[in-house]
Amino acid sequence: MKNHQTVPIPLLGLGTWKLRGKECEKIVHTALELGYRHLDTADLYGNHADIARAIQSYPREQLFIASKLYMNDLLPHQVQVAVPRFLEELKVDYLDLLLIHWPNPQVRLEDTLTAMQSFQEQNRVRFIGVSNFVRSHLEALQQFPVAVNQIEMHPYLQRKTLVTFAQEKGIAITAYRPLAKGAFEQDETLQKIGKKYGKTASQIALKWLVQQGISAIPKASSVQHLKENLDIFDFELEAQDWQQIDQLDRGQRFCAPEGLPVYEDESV
Repeated sequence: MKNHQTVPIPLLGLGTWKLRGKECEKIVHTALELGYRHLDTADLYGNHADIARAIQSYPREQLFIASKLYMNDLLPHQVQVAVPRFLEELKVDYLDLLLIHWPNPQVRLEDTLTAMQSFQEQNRVRFIGVSNFVRSHLEALQQFPVAVNQIEMHPYLQRKTLVTFAQEKGIAITAYRPLAKGAFEQDETLQKIGKKYGKTASQIALKWLVQQGISAIPKASSVQHLKENLDIFDFELEAQDWQQIDQLDRGQRFCAPEGLPVYEDESV
């Protein structure tokens, strides 16, 4: 894998999937007021303009903004059109991170990444990466500076093989759907660990990620949850906690979009 520059991703960010219009603008603005600086979006989400309105009073250099190319817009000429549009919609001069949203087996992803690199050379994109890729995809793209792989990851889906591979290659991991759609609030193991620290089960799940150096981008739509998600940096999980959480891994996914292939970490 080509040498990688460390990506300075804030460990706790805001996922914006399904946030649109005034609701999106309000939630992003509130998150920024609370201290969030990492915002994750995608062309597919259709909320670039809403985010633009929310961030307009914040210095650009204080923010880390990631967006993603739709899997049907990965041909080089499509990338060349899409990225300037992203920048215009977001009202920014550059993206911190540009990702391929999902592998598309009908497209030569080497060509896609070459097109993405051209925007790095113009200083309009700082880092390039991928989402929902597994080892076989990453191994085939080793000549490119893939800086990040954004994947579903949480205590029920720990992705140990893929995470280890990424770490060995200098690829950062960002975890989406890190709270498993609220499932952890009913988990007795996480509840028990949470009581020890005065935290919720969901806060323990997020801490499990960020303590590994993995950035998490939970979606939140209430001030309470925005605050809770951010309030995970005043304690450290102990060895016995890790052992208990290790036992929760069951390969359970909470994101399987209809019509899209789900790749396993051992896929070839």
